[in-house]
Amino acid sequence: MAIDHVLLAVSDLGAAAAQLRERHGLTALPGGRHPGAGTANMIVPLGPDYLELIAIVDPAEAEGNPLSRRVSGAIARGATFATWAVRVPDLDLAKRVLASQGIESLGPRDGSRQRPDGVLLRWRTLHVGEGLEPAIPFLIEWNLPAGEHPGQRTVVHPAGRVTLRSVRLTARYPASMGERIRRLVGPDVAFTVLPGLRDEVAALVLDLDGEERELK
Repeated sequence: MAIDHVLLAVSDLGAAAAQLRERHGLTALPGGRHPGAGTANMIVPLGPDYLELIAIVDPAEAEGNPLSRRVSGAIARGATFATWAVRVPDLDLAKRVLASQGIESLGPRDGSRQRPDGVLLRWRTLHVGEGLEPAIPFLIEWNLPAGEHPGQRTVVHPAGRVTLRSVRLTARYPASMGERIRRLVGPDVAFTVLPGLRDEVAALVLDLDGEERELK
């Protein structure tokens, strides 16, 4: 398992992309509309993973999707991040393993979007419980042509070479939250949990040409 992407909940994709470039030297590329989810996105490729700027474009449609409700919830409370995703090679196996540990999950759910260049991206997601807790990542399995993962798209960042080091979370009960997430994603996914008033993604630790920078 590995971090796949982190979702930044935004009200205006274009304005958010411009702000990300100005403040952090990160370039966001056009993404596309998510049919049935009521959302649209832009992508910040980082190699094996990426940042996703995601906005609600159809509130009624979004209400029926657990991930979209995390996005609308983050926007409503003024949070930067909606949640995060961990990539797995076999989602059906992951669901069975979670069930054997007594962990309920929602899905798999099919997802797709068409890029502006016509390439169709497909994936499946699995959400723990009702899939509404911001700090708990969801699992994603991609069904893509070789080399077409969003993180692998060609891009030039003004900041230089950028990689994602880790995800920083806050939680009211950090030890318990850390244990829950480790049961879900295993020992190799890079994240930390600090005490906080809310259970949520609080910041990302990026490497910008060898310089550590926090995005929050």
